[in-house]
Amino acid sequence: MTQEMQGQDIEQVRALAGLFESSADELESARQQVTAAVFGFDGYGPNVDQMRGEWSDRLAPTLSDIAEALREAGDKATRNADAQEDTSNSYDGNPFAGVSTQGHGSSDDDGGGPLDWLGDKAGDLWDAGGDALDWTGDKVGDLWDAGTDAVGNAWDAGTNLVGKVWDAGTNLAGNVWDAGTNLAGNIWDAGTNLAGKLWDAGTNAVDWLGDRGSDALDWIGDRASAIGGAWENVADSGLQLWDATGGAILDGEWPRTTEVIASQIRLGGALLGAGITGASLGMLDPKVFDDGDPYAGDPRDVALPRPPESVADIARSVTDAYATDGTVRVTTVQGPDGPRVIVSVPGTEAWNPSAGDNPMDLTGNLVTAGGSRSTMSDAVVLAMENANIPPGAEVMMVGHSQGGMTVADLTSDSAFVDKYNVTHAMTYGSPIDSAHIDPSVNVLEMQHQHDVVPRLDLGDARYNPFSPNPALPGGHNESGNHTTVTFDDPGSAFNAKANHDHSEAYPNSMANSNDPGYLAYQESLRNSGFLVNVDDTGTPSRPVSAQDIQVGRKN
Repeated sequence: MTQEMQGQDIEQVRALAGLFESSADELESARQQVTAAVFGFDGYGPNVDQMRGEWSDRLAPTLSDIAEALREAGDKATRNADAQEDTSNSYDGNPFAGVSTQGHGSSDDDGGGPLDWLGDKAGDLWDAGGDALDWTGDKVGDLWDAGTDAVGNAWDAGTNLVGKVWDAGTNLAGNVWDAGTNLAGNIWDAGTNLAGKLWDAGTNAVDWLGDRGSDALDWIGDRASAIGGAWENVADSGLQLWDATGGAILDGEWPRTTEVIASQIRLGGALLGAGITGASLGMLDPKVFDDGDPYAGDPRDVALPRPPESVADIARSVTDAYATDGTVRVTTVQGPDGPRVIVSVPGTEAWNPSAGDNPMDLTGNLVTAGGSRSTMSDAVVLAMENANIPPGAEVMMVGHSQGGMTVADLTSDSAFVDKYNVTHAMTYGSPIDSAHIDPSVNVLEMQHQHDVVPRLDLGDARYNPFSPNPALPGGHNESGNHTTVTFDDPGSAFNAKANHDHSEAYPNSMANSNDPGYLAYQESLRNSGFLVNVDDTGTPSRPVSAQDIQVGRKN
């Protein structure tokens, strides 16, 4: 049997002792480095304080203890090596006589011998040191991460703060700029508005002064125009009187009494009006007998026109026109050979000597009776133009009172008769003895026995200025086509209103008349197509339509 080595390998034990010592130094150095790291960085807060406390109180002392244990193990190993070496040197030739590897020494070697025990202890200590270092590394890493996170957060917070401060600064600067520009803009706007208001105020003041000046000039112009118009009316009235007197003589006719008296009345009224206008500096302008200028409106269709079945019906159409002041009615009867047109002209509707809008007034009476062309006559012509009477259509003119005077005045104008192809004329309650109606016109003149109005022309009496009685006998200017019919009074001879009434008295007298001249005239109208037959339902034998035209005086 081979003899085995007994005891320790002294060199290995000494090497192990050195390893323990160097390991203890490394642990101590690691402890110092970690301590410097743990307390050497800028960190604050509960987590940092806890980590530093745990390192100082538990981990760092543990490393120191392990390092001390390693040193003690190294010292022990060194002592064992020294003891082994002394034992070997004193043994009788056998260097390992003191220890047997098969035997058991102390109970702490776990059966493996001192080297195994020391190795195990050293491994355990090293593992414990490694764990401590790993834990410390982890904690330091965590702290580093926390620190870097804190630094990053602080950096982010700083950059955010700087950004916010920058933004706040730029916003503040922008707000200050905006406020400044707004203030400047407001100041500019206020200045421009003030300048504009001052300009407007100035221009308004200038305009106001201009308006006042213009108003003053207009007022002066109006007053001057009123005064001038009043004296123009005096001049027109004077010319009318001249035509009725000297002009008639120059024409080879002796003046007619009605024309002279009517012209004198008009001239006297015009002088009175001019005196009032002049005395008031034009502020009062009564326009006494100032006939002005004519106008006519657009035609208005009549919904249910009256069919002209007789002369009385034609007279009632004039009454229908009386329903609205200043109205002329134009009735059209259709026939196989063309239309027949009846123009109905009402009489006087206003008796005020101050001339108004309606030419059917006292002024129109004086102008027509004085022998001049009145605004009423011209307005009827305009109404006929607006009615668009078909060219070549036969026309009948009908009028009551002043309307009859207008009809006689127009039909005395051969140019008017030719232009509108006037074939018939009918008047009632009208003074037309002085009219020179065109002989081509078939005329029916009707009057009640004691109607005063038809006798105002004094039977065409001549004027005698050298006699207390200025009226000299005259003669009717009647042609062969002129028929005069006098009806019995509808009532008392002294009832002037009833005797001149157009609504019932005259139409009834016509309907009941058996006068041969009247009946012959009515038959001529029927033969000419102006009259129609009407059945029991009121339907005419031929179509009948009518239009109303408003006429007036511009003054």
